[in-house]
Amino acid sequence: MQFSNRTETTGTGPRTASAEVGDNVQALRDDISSLAESVKRLAAEQFGSSVEDIQDKAKEKVGDVEAAIRRNPSQAALVAAGIGFVVGLILSR
Repeated sequence: MQFSNRTETTGTGPRTASAEVGDNVQALRDDISSLAESVKRLAAEQFGSSVEDIQDKAKEKVGDVEAAIRRNPSQAALVAAGIGFVVGLILSR
């Protein structure tokens, strides 16, 4: 497919069609970038604090589990083996 390089006159003088398309594409990119930033700010306002709270709680729970494993390593190993056995039974069916 070939594009012609015909010139059209606008209020500021002659411009090629490809230059106008290039300008329109750049304007579209700018608009999309602005829209993405707006969505990002909105998501941060709506979900930012709740996501941080959930992450903090998850870190606390992981710390609690690690402490329990350190206190009772043999019990943790038996629980892990039991879970592995049950998952193996489920997957073998």
